[in-house]
Amino acid sequence: MDIRNDLLEMLNEYTDGRITSVEPDDVLTSDLGLNSFELFDLICMIEEKYDITIPDRVLPTLVTVKDVVYYLEENT
Repeated sequence: MDIRNDLLEMLNEYTDGRITSVEPDDVLTSDLGLNSFELFDLICMIEEKYDITIPDRVLPTLVTVKDVVYYLEENT
């Protein structure tokens, strides 16, 4: 399972091809240009794909691509 590639596919699909590459240290908002609504949608897509629920208390810690990948590696 390559979570980073899955995340890139989700971002690419969600943004209609606007995001074509990601680096581990990319910040989801400033580097990738996601607004808070888009970030919430992305989290919902991740939860659905991996059949998990990400607790609200964890959301503020998911700042970079690396943060998301690490969280998913540890919790899926």
